[in-house]
Amino acid sequence: MAHNWNRREVLQSLSLGVVAGNHLMAATVKESVAAPLARCTVFNYRGEPLGVKEFDRFHTCDLLLRPFTFQPRFEPGIAAFQPPERPFRIALPLAVPGFGEVFVYADNRGRGYTAKSFSEKPLMLNYEFAADRLATVRALSEECRRSGITISAAALERMEKAKALLDRAESEAKDRPAFVRTLMSSLCESLWAGEMMVTQRAEQNIARNGPRPGFLFGCNAFGYGRHGKLYAERFEAIFNFATLPFYRGGVERVQGHPNYGHAESILESLLHTQIVPKGHPLIFLVPEATPDWLRKRSFQETRQLCLQHVREAILKFRNRIHIWDVVNEPHVQPDIGPNSPEMHGFDKEKNVELTVAALKTARQADPTCFRLVNSTGTWSDYYMSRQPAPWQQSPYDFLQKLKNTGAEYEAVGLQYYHSGRDMLEFERNLETFKTFGKPIHITELGISSKTENVDPSKMWGGGDGGAAFVWRGERFTEEIQAQWVEAVYKIAFSKPYVDAITWWDFIDPGFPLNAGLLTADCTPKPSYHRLLALLTKWKKEGILDSVGGHAGADG
Repeated sequence: MAHNWNRREVLQSLSLGVVAGNHLMAATVKESVAAPLARCTVFNYRGEPLGVKEFDRFHTCDLLLRPFTFQPRFEPGIAAFQPPERPFRIALPLAVPGFGEVFVYADNRGRGYTAKSFSEKPLMLNYEFAADRLATVRALSEECRRSGITISAAALERMEKAKALLDRAESEAKDRPAFVRTLMSSLCESLWAGEMMVTQRAEQNIARNGPRPGFLFGCNAFGYGRHGKLYAERFEAIFNFATLPFYRGGVERVQGHPNYGHAESILESLLHTQIVPKGHPLIFLVPEATPDWLRKRSFQETRQLCLQHVREAILKFRNRIHIWDVVNEPHVQPDIGPNSPEMHGFDKEKNVELTVAALKTARQADPTCFRLVNSTGTWSDYYMSRQPAPWQQSPYDFLQKLKNTGAEYEAVGLQYYHSGRDMLEFERNLETFKTFGKPIHITELGISSKTENVDPSKMWGGGDGGAAFVWRGERFTEEIQAQWVEAVYKIAFSKPYVDAITWWDFIDPGFPLNAGLLTADCTPKPSYHRLLALLTKWKKEGILDSVGGHAGADG
């Protein structure tokens, strides 16, 4: 008579098939009883142990998505690590056939794992990824039902198919490749169902929320004057908000002799429009934004010189610019690396001190100015999960420290370059920042429209690094970019606490590479048309009061 395997036996048999005779697993048995390592197994979609290199972005994070810094151990198909003290999620990017290569998460059905979640047998993460995303989607479906949101039959069908596949997988444990393929198929269906649900909820909440006069749809406008009339016309047809460059490395190459010519020329071009300008950024301590004379300074010298720039720039433009990214990415600055500014004396508290002082200086220079603190890498795993610099911290922790000081500023700025997350995870991340009780401006947003010419080794959290994780397919295309634009804008615009969304860049080659809404000859991509159609629809429905920044016109 055939043995009727239960779920525990299924997962244990698969894990044992990988770890038998493995040195890492044998070593962990000898770990201190007081601090045993958590152990996991992971397979690719073919059922093969995941390669060690593919664990590069493996990390744990708490339920607010803040990564824990740890030193995991890897062998093919195996991860071992000291479990954090707080409940945690486990994540890594994984190729999911039929969906793409995205970060997938396991969180013990929403409760988070603890040290007690792990026994002598490794946790089989492929199963956990599939089961947890299904649990998340089912909970989302129920939440939508209770709040009167209608979920399409197609989304519900995918959810039920994911459940059937997960059930079927348990009967295939003796055939590891088949077992893993079925789990990955279940995960694929749940990923699609989750994206469909959050997008459909966003569409319905936009209608429920009603008119949003004054909402800012923007882009950096660095190409004004460089790309001619067609660039300007297409910018003005869709945007009412423009980011202008104030990078000190370009403004003040010679100390004491600032040249704001680039920003001045853009402002001149905007005079005939109704586009609202924003200055960006007044403090940004990375190599390309830091002039040579500002490098290799102590913290106190850097602080004094940075505040001087804040004061001078705002005083000069106070009658023409009222919105400022006062400090850019302060939770990770100054930058580190072979070309870093080599500033000294920075730590977490000093970065908070500099930010508070800059915000006060901005207000003194212009009592009417609208001040943003702009953060990058909102998931922050790529710099926080292994060996962060002493001054680096997650945006959430930095903003909490800022709140604890009583710092005054008007909005939280967040950057959302594609970094390998699906739409459900994008929404989940965005939601964590509403707890600060301030309006949110999405200050930088972008995804590549093609895979060519992008270095796949750039595995950081945003910018070009997002091209390492292909969303909805096997390569980036202009159509995939358009789909991403439509989904992200719907989700962000549906949140009452989001007051502005800024795309980055408008024209190729741009940053990230290939992320422009226009090709290099100013030809609109599908993403441009998709966004314009979306804004025009909201205008016709009375949700927006205008589209674009044409004076006296709707674009």
